[in-house]
Amino acid sequence: MIIVKPIIVKSGIIKGNCNINPHRHITGKMKREKPIKPSLSQQKERSILLGVILGLFGLVTGLFAALSANSTAILSEVLKNAGLTIAVLLSWLSLRKVRVGKTEGYNYGYGKLENFSGLIVAVVMIVSFFLILYHTVERFQTRIEMHPVGVDIGLVFSVIALICSIAMWNHDYHLAKKEHSPVMESLWRLYRSKTITTGVVILSLLLSVVFRNHGWSLYIDPVGSIIVSMFLAYSIYSVSSQSMYDLLDRALEESLQLVILRELASHFNEYEALHGIRSRRTGGNVYIEIFLEFEDERKMSEVQQIIDSIKTDLEQKIQGSHVVIAPTRSAVT
Repeated sequence: MIIVKPIIVKSGIIKGNCNINPHRHITGKMKREKPIKPSLSQQKERSILLGVILGLFGLVTGLFAALSANSTAILSEVLKNAGLTIAVLLSWLSLRKVRVGKTEGYNYGYGKLENFSGLIVAVVMIVSFFLILYHTVERFQTRIEMHPVGVDIGLVFSVIALICSIAMWNHDYHLAKKEHSPVMESLWRLYRSKTITTGVVILSLLLSVVFRNHGWSLYIDPVGSIIVSMFLAYSIYSVSSQSMYDLLDRALEESLQLVILRELASHFNEYEALHGIRSRRTGGNVYIEIFLEFEDERKMSEVQQIIDSIKTDLEQKIQGSHVVIAPTRSAVT
């Protein structure tokens, strides 16, 4: 035990005689400290990496189930998952690159790489879509019975895949809502689509088992494949449209533009004229440039206070935004 008195008494923190064990005090404080929470970028990376691992596991089990059951619906799901796994892997690699941040050669960072990976997701899905259609047409032309034992195996693996898809859908959806990210937006939509299509596969397998004594039951499996391909086509449109708009430097959506205009309206008496607004998205970041004219009589210190006020308010209201306000006397083209 170490007795520490003079310094503490002098400081006024503790009065009177006291016995203190510094080691116990410090270690106790360290134990009470909360663990460091991973950053949002790290959370996204881990989520995508988990998706890659689950995707590879699903490919192996799904292919085994498809061959065992001789099911076009399961094979369609496997092809869809193959494209999804490749896309998720590319997304993980691009997100790691984005997390490096800005460099001297790329002042706006690597955000466009995130948009580009979203397009890669769409391209891979398009290939899977046509493969599914090909196998479905082939199954309609040639009626082939499924293997009963393989169907049971397929049902077990499909239920496991359904649970994993729901978990990933929910997790990635909440990450995407915390910060705008083309990759996470595309992935949670993909997992939503995968959840629905896996449910369709399970339903088609169950119906095939229940009505196996009827001749028309052979068409249940290819019909399930068609439904899977329809959901896949919708996902392709959703993913590609958002990524393409951001790659083409489209201005911010109308809802965010209204936020900017409302903020400028609240400071209407503090500037003379608005000469232009420019905006763009780069990955999860939003860049906004506003060009304002101020009275000649105002001091630069006053102008800077107004600029800082508008900038701070906008960056608080628009998540991931970086606002630049430039004083000017002429319209910006």
